[in-house]
Amino acid sequence: MNSTTIPILRYQDAEKAIAWLCKAFGFTVFLKVNGDAERIEHARLTLNGNMIMLASTERKGEFERNFKSPLESGCITQSVAIVVPEVDQIYRSAVAAGARILDDLADSRFGGKMFSCADIEAHVWVFGTHDPWEKTW
Repeated sequence: MNSTTIPILRYQDAEKAIAWLCKAFGFTVFLKVNGDAERIEHARLTLNGNMIMLASTERKGEFERNFKSPLESGCITQSVAIVVPEVDQIYRSAVAAGARILDDLADSRFGGKMFSCADIEAHVWVFGTHDPWEKTW
């Protein structure tokens, strides 16, 4: 089943972010719509039935002007958690791509293994094998 909750992120350099997310985490580009001046108007990336949507921060509109990247805000405003079977592989790939590791890959008290990291524009990602739909408490 494909995910039905889809995070929406904004990047100052969305083109660079797309390349990095594919390299570091294994996302694939499902759709990419280019705009003026090398701006990304809309992109959809997928990983194991999960999807994220992203675009450049310079987009116009009421909805758009409310976005601030973590680089602009200076803080974490949200994070994206993705359940994956190959968390060890994604961890190694993220480290090799220069992700800032926040929590090392380790056993989770909720079950499975997980790690958290920040991407090239400080968005926070959590990858783990534990499925939160499983009631383990």
